Amino acid sequence: MHKSYCSSLDIKNINKKVKLFGWVNNIKILKNIIFIDLRDKTGIVQCFIKKDQKKIWKLAISLTIESCINVYGKILKKKVYKSNINLIEIFIYKLIIYNYSFSLPINIHADNSEKIRLKYRYLDLRTTKMFNLMKMRSKIKYLVHNFLYKHDFLDIETPFLSKSFPEGAHDYVVPSRIYKGMHYSLPQSPQIFKQLLMISGIDKYYQIVRCFRDEDLRSDRQPEFTQIDIELSFADFKDIKLLIENILINIFNFFKGINLSKCFSLIDYKDSINFYGTDKPDLRNPVKFNVKISSFLKQYFKNYLDILSIVLSYRSSDDIDNCYRKLFSYLKLYFKCDLICIKIISFKKDKYIYKLYGNTLFLCDDLIQNFILKYKLCDKNLIFLFFLKEKILPNDFNKIRNFVCNLFFLFKKNDYLPVWIINYPMFYFDKYNNIKTFHHPFTMPLDYNNINNYTNILSKAYDLVINGYEVGSGSVRIHDYKTQCEIFRILGISCSHNSRYNFFLESLKYGAPPHLGIAMGLDRLVMLLNNIENIKDVIAFPKTTSGLCLLTNSPD
Repeated sequence: MHKSYCSSLDIKNINKKVKLFGWVNNIKILKNIIFIDLRDKTGIVQCFIKKDQKKIWKLAISLTIESCINVYGKILKKKVYKSNINLIEIFIYKLIIYNYSFSLPINIHADNSEKIRLKYRYLDLRTTKMFNLMKMRSKIKYLVHNFLYKHDFLDIETPFLSKSFPEGAHDYVVPSRIYKGMHYSLPQSPQIFKQLLMISGIDKYYQIVRCFRDEDLRSDRQPEFTQIDIELSFADFKDIKLLIENILINIFNFFKGINLSKCFSLIDYKDSINFYGTDKPDLRNPVKFNVKISSFLKQYFKNYLDILSIVLSYRSSDDIDNCYRKLFSYLKLYFKCDLICIKIISFKKDKYIYKLYGNTLFLCDDLIQNFILKYKLCDKNLIFLFFLKEKILPNDFNKIRNFVCNLFFLFKKNDYLPVWIINYPMFYFDKYNNIKTFHHPFTMPLDYNNINNYTNILSKAYDLVINGYEVGSGSVRIHDYKTQCEIFRILGISCSHNSRYNFFLESLKYGAPPHLGIAMGLDRLVMLLNNIENIKDVIAFPKTTSGLCLLTNSPD
């Protein structure tokens, strides 16, 4: 007799003997019979004991919900059943109780607060939802391993205990017992080591790896997370783009039955900022900023810090008055901004008939007629003009766009729309006016011969965004000593023998090949596939947004 799982039993197994292990999901004690719903990781099966089985009856009557048991039984056809799903039940002839359960501090059959779920995570993981998420993570890993193995990639581990190589966040440090006063740093990513593997001649590397970043947490960030790390030599962006797209096509087809093969688009970073207000655009929202109209109006209204415009096609069913009021109230709450709405009704006698909403004293008819005609707008067009009186953060532009989208119910809810963002700036200045790299200091500049004009230079970096989440980020790497030293010089990083990067700079002198790579977030992929908005729900033992582990009470 072999161990069986609950979901593997069906009507074909009638009269066979089985051995089952699991937990008491429910128990019902009647006058002459006890029903036990036994649950394992695959599902639930109904078992029963009769009163004339005195020894087993005495054991069964003492059971509590969530007790851990072993059942030996015979599969019988149900005499009465409500559906054709559960046609069988198990007659128990031997019962072993491994452990009685106290009353649970969490209801695994209902929604619980996040605090309770994280404190008793081992119980929360018993729920069907959480088990299925962990199962999906495992299956995604298998699919990635299988795909990359078939494409001749080697799975190679890189060190967790290493040196500090800043990549935009603080490091977690581990004191050395042997070398007093010294410490290791946990890796923010395997960046340096995977490049060293390329220099070693291993032209195709991958690793599904844990990374550690001490940074401000949010709904899609954890201090430790898992990424699918890929690096390859003698390739270009087209090669890695095709590789990653094929991996995602397989994953989405397997789990969602969706064919993404024609869904990937490509947007320049500058266009993404101008049209969507973010470098992580959710393309399920079709609303875009009209850069041409904004530029046209800026020459007439120079007293405003910025002017945004959005053009939509409205439907006869749309309540424009109500939409305008809601948008005006939203803007008034968060921004110093004048709002004007122009509803184009028709074109008659060489003029557009339109209706205005908002403070329209300074927007004359000639100007309106001029830009409607200039940009070939037409009847059934609705134009929102935002005259900004103060500077707002880049992501706030995206918030305005999302609000307008939701007003008119334009959001394509069930779509998955991946987009590659390319041609990022190489550098930016932080709030202290310090120069920083947009991705990391090992990214190849786009204009290789004009590296000294660094304020305007672009990089060979690329991000993959799906539905507003950055799923992957990568770049072509610098593979020659001179260029890497130039980038370090601009950033104020020493290239001397005492530099923390000295060993890496030296490696670039010995025939380093051209190479590039990408890292995809496994956790975010699971979030997307399940329409989950909080990364904590897809990690077995996560931290809170303040970095605490409620289960183990760490750090301590």
